Amino acid sequence: MAARIIQDGEISINGERYQLDGDVSWFDISQPPGKVVIGDTTDASNPLASTWEVTDLRDGIGINVMDTRTDGNRAWWSTAQLRHRGHLVLPILAVTTAADETVADITLLADFKNQIYSCVGTKVHVYSNGADSWGSSVVTLNNDATDWTSGKLYPGDTATDTLVIATGSEVHYATASDTWAVNTTDIKYVVFWNDFLWGIDADGQLYYTDDLSGSWTPDALLPVDGQVVTGLEIARGPDREQHIYAHTRTTLYVHDNVNTRFVPTDLQLPFHPQGGDGHEVFRGQLFNSAGNAIYRFQAGSDQTVVDVVGPDLDDGLPATRRGAISQLLKSHNELLAVIDATTAVSTTTLVTRPFTGVMAMAGVGFSTFGASRGLSHILGWDGRGWEVKWVSPEVGRAISSALVSSSYNAYRMWWAHNQRVYYMQLPVDVINPTQISEQNYDTTATLETPWFDGGVSNQDKLALSLWVDSTHPSSNATLKFEYATDLVESYTTLATKTATGESEYTLPSSSDVTGVTNRYIKFRVTWTRDPSTVTATPDLHKMFLTYRKRVPAIFGVRALIKVERTVAGIPPSQQVKNLLAARYSNPLVEVTWRSDDGTNNPQNYYMDVLNLQISDRSGNLGIPSNRVLIEFGEPRQSIDR
Repeated sequence: MAARIIQDGEISINGERYQLDGDVSWFDISQPPGKVVIGDTTDASNPLASTWEVTDLRDGIGINVMDTRTDGNRAWWSTAQLRHRGHLVLPILAVTTAADETVADITLLADFKNQIYSCVGTKVHVYSNGADSWGSSVVTLNNDATDWTSGKLYPGDTATDTLVIATGSEVHYATASDTWAVNTTDIKYVVFWNDFLWGIDADGQLYYTDDLSGSWTPDALLPVDGQVVTGLEIARGPDREQHIYAHTRTTLYVHDNVNTRFVPTDLQLPFHPQGGDGHEVFRGQLFNSAGNAIYRFQAGSDQTVVDVVGPDLDDGLPATRRGAISQLLKSHNELLAVIDATTAVSTTTLVTRPFTGVMAMAGVGFSTFGASRGLSHILGWDGRGWEVKWVSPEVGRAISSALVSSSYNAYRMWWAHNQRVYYMQLPVDVINPTQISEQNYDTTATLETPWFDGGVSNQDKLALSLWVDSTHPSSNATLKFEYATDLVESYTTLATKTATGESEYTLPSSSDVTGVTNRYIKFRVTWTRDPSTVTATPDLHKMFLTYRKRVPAIFGVRALIKVERTVAGIPPSQQVKNLLAARYSNPLVEVTWRSDDGTNNPQNYYMDVLNLQISDRSGNLGIPSNRVLIEFGEPRQSIDR
């Protein structure tokens, strides 16, 4: 039962009654300690306010609610370029090529003899870079294309550059855009290795040939059910030699050429309906997709290394950007992932763990396979973080094929979307955007920061000002800043910046500087290019929020206790001992000086004893102390006042 005080001038501490000398007094103990600034002053040196700075987002997208200790270099979503510290700029311009005269979905893009080929339905067209035209069809395939490759075949023992397009029912091949033939073997996926063309059918039977005018030689058979093979790849094996790898919906297999068999690797996964759709060798390692997850695989002579690096890690992708990876591509700077946001599968959560014989590396974590009909897009991963390269302007349209090519003596990424082909100039290294003048930029971009809670999500903060440092090539090249609070995606426009330099924007507005109370806050930035200048971009160097933290109200109590007579049967000497015991009690101490059983809010407080000062007497031994000053504090507010 809670303690009660009936006698005036008494207080109960830890269930024991004491006589008061005067009234009990309250005092505020909720003031945070002052800042300590070491060295020179910075943006964070304000003793009354804190800062959140956004200037380096090279760790990429994928954080919805940030951990201030680890996620300072992350964004939730951004179509702006993030690869440059102190320079957040518009994305590279995507060029839409002319429409094909054949109106159909584009199933495949290929690169052969410095030209780009497109399979539009079953019609094959060749792009004229100078005329921006796909021209008339150069050949009609018997069925829709499933895969392509190019390399040297040896008809009549003569090395001949050959483009090979497989359909799953036959193989079409060309030595020039106007010279085509057909091999009727039902090959679905193809690859060149060891001076032979290798192909595999839908049932997992591997073949090889060096002359498509003749027959194929059967080789190994995949030990899997039909319709699960997703492609072939050449990569390093545990013997450090190059081998053929076969991707499936579950297991990655490596070809044993000596014994004519496929051997399962340590990358063995549960069935996934999009498992293995994306696969590529990048910087000496093999990457394999499953939904939005990407597994990085490195075969070793003594142990295999597998880890997870996909955009599904951390908080994944926004709901309208979720889907499944349909293709992986390598470039000089990045591994490129084509996300098909039209894919609809059930949403589940798979915990990714190391498998038998596999050593887990940093990055192994949770993979979320989600589904949504949204905006297909292309992402790039540089080994540090994911960046958005391009987003479809239309909902529910897939990117059906993509490739990276140096055709037409220009290093580009090409992709097919909604019956059109696009390309984007790719850099061969990471270039400071202030040091180039020939880069063409897109018209607009957006950046969404993560939700920011200042490291204390249970406390209200007061957002005071947003400081922005940026460069604008003209007043028509703008940056718009909006904010949202408390996990509600409803944005308020703060300002639109049009001039170079640093500016302060007070919250909530220039006419109201009282601040915005929040537990969480985030910002959305929109870039707009000057329509007349395709080679210039607004450049956001830095933005930082100044905000004030406030500790919740916590009160202390101060009382002076007379230790002069026996109270409730406890003599003065024992009272002092009891007070000392309360001072060092680990559980909170119950304190009250009221008798209010009839109220809905009884004044019983659960506190720590913060300070105990005993006034002792000199002279004869045995004379007890006559005054004890005691101070209490609540670690949390236990009742309303």
